[in-house]
Amino acid sequence: MRKSKVLISMSRFIYPYIIMYGVYVTLFGNLTPGGGFQGGVIVATGIMLINFFKPVRFDLIKLSGYEKIIFLTILIVSNISYFVTGENFTNFFQHNQHLFLVLLNFLIGLKVTLGLVNILETFFIEGEIF
Repeated sequence: MRKSKVLISMSRFIYPYIIMYGVYVTLFGNLTPGGGFQGGVIVATGIMLINFFKPVRFDLIKLSGYEKIIFLTILIVSNISYFVTGENFTNFFQHNQHLFLVLLNFLIGLKVTLGLVNILETFFIEGEIF
């Protein structure tokens, strides 16, 4: 399958903006529509768009390991709030509620990004997409 030069050129131009927008959606999800899941999907789209002009191969074992570490970090944050306030997934920062929401959005966005990149990389390796 021949790749279009227009697609390659536009991918080179637009992928940093897609990643930047995904990070924005993730970090400001508590103030605007969006959040960790939506931002993570946008960032994963930007990362995988790089494969149109420069094939990048990720190590699936490392991606799965990083995703598990992020999941454990989310559980640790949940347990910290349980020990401080007595309830899971509640704000444990005394004076800053936004910091807790940004932290959770960031962790969830990172986990979604790693999971989707792992899924799409599996498709690339198996030859289903290209």
